[in-house]
Amino acid sequence: MNETDIQKLLQEANDCVPRLSFEEANNIISTVNTLIIDVRETSEIEATGLIKNAVNIPKSIIDANFDHSLIDEHLNNNEDITILVYCAVGIRSALVGHKLLKNGYKKILNLGGFSEWVSFNGPIEPIN
Repeated sequence: MNETDIQKLLQEANDCVPRLSFEEANNIISTVNTLIIDVRETSEIEATGLIKNAVNIPKSIIDANFDHSLIDEHLNNNEDITILVYCAVGIRSALVGHKLLKNGYKKILNLGGFSEWVSFNGPIEPIN
């Protein structure tokens, strides 16, 4: 895949998966039933922790072997859950969000980047 193809894919992902501001994300998290997915690699979250109540499903696993059970096991048979995805800066999360939409998930939003979340003093927790 060349750089032009990557840029087109990223643009398509950003067009399909709305990116939230910190304020919008906090409002959704506090008022809507959500599943927060951190798509960073394990080594990244070991160093920084996760957004509070997030689950880690690395993009590399989603890309290598997508299986609905990766997501569905966290939905508790509730299709009305809004899925928020994030990574370090918001690029991988846009791509994963787009892949989730293509695989039939409906309410997908890009929380953006962990670094932005931390800069606004968003709640985080260490991994166990």
